[in-house]
Amino acid sequence: MGSHAQLAQGVETHETLLASVLLSRPHGGARLRGLLLSETESGEFLLRLCEGADDAWMIWIDQRRARSQFGRAYAEALTSSWLDRMEADGWRVTWQARREGLPSRLPVAA
Repeated sequence: MGSHAQLAQGVETHETLLASVLLSRPHGGARLRGLLLSETESGEFLLRLCEGADDAWMIWIDQRRARSQFGRAYAEALTSSWLDRMEADGWRVTWQARREGLPSRLPVAA
């Protein structure tokens, strides 16, 4: 879908980043994943996944639109669901940040 750098520029320009999670896995294939939850200017919620060997070489590999009629809570639930599945698959959360108001599953960055 594109590079992490292109994705980051698009989010910074046209969206509000609601949550960001960095995951790592010590063995096999890709070593890092970035999970981003954002809201577009038109009110859509997007959940995106990037993956790669390090933060400079991550590729944007997946994107899902959360049904906007279900609102922000639904988008947050999808984010938690993705995290749960990745952790069950051996990924571990290395770092997280969120905007105020998101559930405690995504702690506020310092």
